[in-house]
Amino acid sequence: MHLGLRLCTERGLSITSVELDSLLIVNCFNDQRDPPWTIEYILRDCKNLLAPNASISHVYREGNGLADRLAAHGHTCQGIAIFDRDSLPPSCFAAYQADLSDQPQYRPP
Repeated sequence: MHLGLRLCTERGLSITSVELDSLLIVNCFNDQRDPPWTIEYILRDCKNLLAPNASISHVYREGNGLADRLAAHGHTCQGIAIFDRDSLPPSCFAAYQADLSDQPQYRPP
């Protein structure tokens, strides 16, 4: 998330909504829980990268299939890879199409 927010900021994008599958991080962002000290500075930087009125909400992995597929793909890559809709890995394209049409997705076994 931190690298993604930094990339958006570098590209001049203003982030007003973030969906995370980590309820712990969502609760830390929303000041419902103190963050673990090991990531406190990262969360502080993330908050600084977001618009002041940005919403942070929890979703299950199935609620954002594209992010889940990209994360799984990332485990097979070395270094940092940046994709746009025209350069998505083939394993991610169906999830991208489903996200566009608000279809629920299920994680493959």
